[in-house]
Amino acid sequence: MFQISRFVAIALMLGVTPAIVGCVKSQSIKQEAPFEVQELDACLAIVIDMSGSFSQSWDDRAYGLFLDLSERFFTEGMGTDTRLVISQLSGSERVVLFEGEPSELRTRFAGPDELNRFLRDHSEPSQSRVYESTKATLDYIGSLGGVTDQTRLLTVILSDMQDSEQDLDVRRQMGNEMIESLKRYQAAGGGLALYFVSADETTRWKRILSDAGFEPGHYVIENELTQSPQLPRFE
Repeated sequence: MFQISRFVAIALMLGVTPAIVGCVKSQSIKQEAPFEVQELDACLAIVIDMSGSFSQSWDDRAYGLFLDLSERFFTEGMGTDTRLVISQLSGSERVVLFEGEPSELRTRFAGPDELNRFLRDHSEPSQSRVYESTKATLDYIGSLGGVTDQTRLLTVILSDMQDSEQDLDVRRQMGNEMIESLKRYQAAGGGLALYFVSADETTRWKRILSDAGFEPGHYVIENELTQSPQLPRFE
């Protein structure tokens, strides 16, 4: 009897374990929500590099850049239900820092000083986790409630795009995992704009985006940021 009871207990434990694992939210597989949510017309994610000396260049520019990019994207889209996501590239485990309606940016951060302080307080400048942070941002967008195949998606990355991981095997694995997230994002119709990309990284990123399925015109790679930056084409 003891052996039978023990067997049943173990079986129950084994049966429960998958259920527990199944409750963990997947960022890469979009599941049907039990209740209706408001569909989003557009979602813009801005990813800013807060690593090393690169972060210092945002002190006088980040706030204006965020406002300009969000105004251009959301105005061109003519939608009313929209989301703005701000995330960062640095050594910090916390990638996504802000999500809300575009108008909340001015409410949350009254001026450049507040935004710059917020970005610095949540960054770890010793590392530049480009591949991991890009993957985390794209997966986060894919998990947002209200994102449909009709939602205009744009991710803007302000970085030299140089990943700081020194272990080549680890960096290759992270890069391949990021490409899988890029493939899902591209399949959902997402556009990508990379500004301030190092000249040494330009060829690599063109290959990365090609491997992920991005067609010319659906992404932008620039080595600097002009006053009126080019945005990807949406069809």
